[in-house]
Amino acid sequence: MEKPKTHTILIVDDLPENIKMLTQQLLPEYTVQVATTGKKALEIARSSSNLGVILLDVMMPEMDGYEVCRQLKEDSATQKIPVIFITASNEEIDELAGLELGAADYLSKPVSGAILRARIKTQISLSSAMAAMTEENSVFSENIRLREDVERISKHDLKGPLTAIINISNMLVNDKSLTSNHIELMELLSQSALRMLEMVNRSSDLYKMEQGTYRLNLVPVNLVKIVFQVFQELRVTVERKSVHCSLLINQKPGSSQEIFEVPGEDFMFFSMLSNLVKNAVEASPTGGEVLVLLDQFSNDPPNFTISVKNRGVVPAQIRGRLFERYATYGKEGGTGLGVYSASLMAKTMGGNLSFVTSESDGTTFLVNLPLPDKLHPRVSANEEMFTERMPGSSERKPRAEMKILVVDDYPFMRRVIIDILRQDGFATFLEAGDGNSAISLLEKNPVDLVLSDWYMPGKSGLELMEYMQSDAQLKKIPFIMITANLSLPEFEKAAEKGLRNYVTKPFSSDIIRKKVKAVLSKLQGDLE
Repeated sequence: MEKPKTHTILIVDDLPENIKMLTQQLLPEYTVQVATTGKKALEIARSSSNLGVILLDVMMPEMDGYEVCRQLKEDSATQKIPVIFITASNEEIDELAGLELGAADYLSKPVSGAILRARIKTQISLSSAMAAMTEENSVFSENIRLREDVERISKHDLKGPLTAIINISNMLVNDKSLTSNHIELMELLSQSALRMLEMVNRSSDLYKMEQGTYRLNLVPVNLVKIVFQVFQELRVTVERKSVHCSLLINQKPGSSQEIFEVPGEDFMFFSMLSNLVKNAVEASPTGGEVLVLLDQFSNDPPNFTISVKNRGVVPAQIRGRLFERYATYGKEGGTGLGVYSASLMAKTMGGNLSFVTSESDGTTFLVNLPLPDKLHPRVSANEEMFTERMPGSSERKPRAEMKILVVDDYPFMRRVIIDILRQDGFATFLEAGDGNSAISLLEKNPVDLVLSDWYMPGKSGLELMEYMQSDAQLKKIPFIMITANLSLPEFEKAAEKGLRNYVTKPFSSDIIRKKVKAVLSKLQGDLE
């Protein structure tokens, strides 16, 4: 049975005897095509789909081999076809020039058939390997794009409802008509939503932290509240092991009513503490104690620490690789991501995670974090939580008279935002489900503030902001973008277009209130 001819070799030479010699050396292993001019060679190369190699004579009339090679390598349709120059032994050639043009090899006439076939085979193999690598890279790039699309969709579609669940349940807890059982159920609902949120976040945010592309959105965070949320979430495990969890603030017993406020992200602190406290509870002996300590220090530079202590001991077999991804030992069902992700989050916030362990003292995980300039911990049992101080602390127009436009394609998300701001004294609201509807409302109704989701069908929040920026009157209206996924490139693009204020989903009631107050206060300060 005749072996299939899988590749075609194009011979380009103006002398028939050279073409005959090369053809005899290639048949029957390869299919051969012939061109006696550079122009014809270019035509064949551009119309052929299975050229393995081009054997190209250097010295030809009208168009020499160098010019043919240059044009082949400038054309995307032919630039990947390997070119081997064939030269007479008495010709003066410039090998460097040919290689710089993209030639793969040089052979001198008369050419040995064995060497010719070996060189051709090598170039075809290299070309096939490069094509496979290019295909793999293309698939990899497409997978990355698809993952980013899925991530954006999941963050938009999942974080919106989760934000509503968390905030609605928190608001209902304050309803005096609820029984204690109802309040407990609302709190459990909120904790379940937080747990689901953690699952959504971990799938994408850890990757960004590893790549160094995660963008922190620093807001005041009360760590005391976070710690007690973690205690509540782990209640079942804590009760099963009869472990006692407690909090110390600057070496004194702390209650849930106190405040230890630092700059950061609510859910990053929650995730980090949840991992560390969960590990501590699971490692603690039955009837033991897990202790969380919050301490502030006026060092230079100032910093604060979070310590998580328990009487368990980290196994010697894993101590040297405890912060590695998937590092686990003797823990049924363990993923090895808890301590790894906690360490990554500490690093992302500019700090570090360390640990000490011994039979006599148990294990302590220590998170050491810096404090940005002009931001210091606020510790108090009675003070109102820290809010951003901006020029002009009071609005010129009473809040009850202000008109706020809320734009989001989820009606319940608009309801959540409106209910939060109503509790802060705002009374008049307009609602729109997309950018186009928002523009129609803005053209007919003067408003004092716009809060808009980023991703919406039709006109997006960014397009809405651009429209407002293009109008002399509308550009004066403060604008706050609300988004579930603001990557660094997107943020930079939006910042170039004028975005100055944004809030990421899921957000707490405090974050929305503080952002609105800060934006309106800043506007007042600019007007004065």
